[in-house]
Amino acid sequence: MSYILDVSTPTGTSMYTDSIYRSCEMSMVGIPLYADLIVLPISDFDVILGMDWLSAHRARVDCYNKTVDFCLPDGTTFQFKGDKGFSTPIISFIRSSRYLEKGCEGYLAYVVDQRKEKDLSLEEIPVVC
Repeated sequence: MSYILDVSTPTGTSMYTDSIYRSCEMSMVGIPLYADLIVLPISDFDVILGMDWLSAHRARVDCYNKTVDFCLPDGTTFQFKGDKGFSTPIISFIRSSRYLEKGCEGYLAYVVDQRKEKDLSLEEIPVVC
């Protein structure tokens, strides 16, 4: 990229980048999709797909059911499903570091739910995409 991109965040801070990767292939349920990816110093997300990209792929977002239905211009339809009913009460390392710098106390804990009757199968492990 021959210029620097200034990206404003919802928190009011700015991030700068000059890295963009054009036509990167992503695969959803085995269907190749392409996006121009802009590299940003964000650790909480792997990929953020914008409204223009979702619109171009005729995506319909159902927040309540945590699904995204796609109806591609060529007629191909598929559904992406997020994890249902799983909420992780974990904060990022960066966020926890900021709290500690401000004087907050921090505790590291390893918690095991003894009530769990069975081991999780691979399908039951939450995945964030």
